[in-house]
Amino acid sequence: MTRADLVDDDPITLNEASKLVLRGIVSVSALRAEIRRGNLTVARIGKNLYTTPAAIREMREKCRVMPNHQDCTSGETENKASGSSGTEEKTSELAALKASVKALKSGSLSTLHKSTPQSHQKAGSPIPFPSRKSSAST
Repeated sequence: MTRADLVDDDPITLNEASKLVLRGIVSVSALRAEIRRGNLTVARIGKNLYTTPAAIREMREKCRVMPNHQDCTSGETENKASGSSGTEEKTSELAALKASVKALKSGSLSTLHKSTPQSHQKAGSPIPFPSRKSSAST
């Protein structure tokens, strides 16, 4: 069988698909991997797997890698002059955020270990409750 003899719906083995349709560029093991991924449609007849040239074409479409498009993070370009990126606004937002973080990290001075007098750091003996004394003696 030659490539010119193939019709889109002709069943061919994975070996034939590799050699005839894909010109030996893609191995049979790579085709089996695409079957596991769900990209290549096959039919199992007996112990053999068969596919079609049309299914190979569909697999190639599914496996096509689209180019990465960079996301624009500079804000709306329609409302700004050419070349403006909104950096000033983001810088002021960042400065405000840093100020908030600094204020939260500083905490209350009265609860810091350094500001607590030594006399308050040591735990004294517990003070018994009057209700416990009276209930223990009765």
